[in-house]
Amino acid sequence: MLSLRLAKERWSAWPLIVLPLGVLEYVSGEHPDWALVAWVVPLLWLLFFHHTRPLVGYGVGLLGLTLVYSTQHTVNILEGTSFHVTNLVFAATYLLPFLLTRTLMQRVAPAGRWLLLPLGAVSVEYVLALGPNGTWGSVGYSQQNLYLRQLTACTGIYGLTFLLYATASLLFEALGYWRVGQRAGRPLRLAAGLLVVCFTLGWLRLQQQAPVRASVRVLGLTFQDARSWPWFQQLVGSPSLTLRHDRRQIRQKAVAAHRYYLTQTQHWVRRYHPRWVIWQEAALVVYWPDYAAFAARNARFAAAEKLYLGVTYFLVDERFPAQPGTNHLTIFSPQGQVLYDYAKNKPVDGMEPALAAQQPPTLFQIDRIRYTGAICADFDYPSIIRHAGMANIVFAPAADWPGIGELHARMAATRAVENGFALFRITSHGTSSLTTAYGETRNSQQHLSPTVQALLATVPVQPVWTPYHAWGDFFAWLCLGGFFLLAGSRHWLFSCHRSSLPAYKERRSSD
Repeated sequence: MLSLRLAKERWSAWPLIVLPLGVLEYVSGEHPDWALVAWVVPLLWLLFFHHTRPLVGYGVGLLGLTLVYSTQHTVNILEGTSFHVTNLVFAATYLLPFLLTRTLMQRVAPAGRWLLLPLGAVSVEYVLALGPNGTWGSVGYSQQNLYLRQLTACTGIYGLTFLLYATASLLFEALGYWRVGQRAGRPLRLAAGLLVVCFTLGWLRLQQQAPVRASVRVLGLTFQDARSWPWFQQLVGSPSLTLRHDRRQIRQKAVAAHRYYLTQTQHWVRRYHPRWVIWQEAALVVYWPDYAAFAARNARFAAAEKLYLGVTYFLVDERFPAQPGTNHLTIFSPQGQVLYDYAKNKPVDGMEPALAAQQPPTLFQIDRIRYTGAICADFDYPSIIRHAGMANIVFAPAADWPGIGELHARMAATRAVENGFALFRITSHGTSSLTTAYGETRNSQQHLSPTVQALLATVPVQPVWTPYHAWGDFFAWLCLGGFFLLAGSRHWLFSCHRSSLPAYKERRSSD
């Protein structure tokens, strides 16, 4: 009878949680910068799973969350089957830590139960980050507080994920005590202690910043006006032109666009007098037989204007886009030489017909300042950008769409804090910004207008050492190992009795 009564209690309670969960998940998708929502939602999911059987709760949650994601076409712009499959995968992996926590809760000693969710969440996020989507979907990116973001210099983005879920898990434990009329001092003190320590250490790190030893004037340009050639849409999105059949016309268009971009660059250079100019991602398409002439024009321009010129382009042959090209950032020196040539490591699967390069970012040095660069989605993968960790300044040409502009800029900025470099990011159809090695946004600008837009920034040079750059994903591995250790042992590292928390005694008796 007790088991039947408890089952009825569970089934009568969970529908009351579904509505606020759906609303908050929708809000967090539409407004990923609403950081407070990310602290509330995990607690509600814990309550939801607590009032359902594990697989039933997972199925209901998966259906509801997939429906919520299906309304947010501005974030996921894939179409057809790819759109729905992507939503389903993100929903399934997002809910997996809650399912694991609910399933394993009775196998773990009471003192360690609160660790199940944060350890499981970090483990799932880390395993997913090794796949084709990188760190997309990490709840850690929801946090913009500058003090908390300093945590990523030690733990990577996974430290923020751990903190969010640990706080929710401890509050859930406190609710379990309150439910049976007992005091919840221990979990509340522990949650408050975690937050105080993280905020305090972040504040101290910002107070003890490395001195700025130099600065570099950088100009970023995005070409989106009527005279700019939207070659990607014509050759890839809706191939009204093809290199195989319209080779002469495309080559003429490419040369005309290149000359126009150089003219616009000259205008802005003579207005602001920067030392560096960086273009948006994939500003041009270059046909292989025309590459030598293309490079020669850039070299002459950089030498004439006495600046470092970073040009961005797709290098393709006549079979493009059926045969993928390569997505490049090439920097020309004031002496007219190629100083740095980088091909994108992580093209966007299903959207970008480019071959994935295997060479990570490399460093080059000018006047004792170390530089490097990577392209757009490469910054979604911490393991790639760790190769840039010894740089003082990193350039990030990118191309976004408005639905992810702020979030994608924040993801790239996290790599700057993790590795201790200043990041200059210039993007079309998104948010361009300058981020210091401590995550401070010095310049930020929306590049959405159909015009040629410029972002001028003075980039500070601060030599900053970070534990994350030195030790990599040690925290994620620690969480992964801790989760398996916790899940595989009934008593973990604690010497405790067979009794459980009051909130769960009632449930164990019903089983």
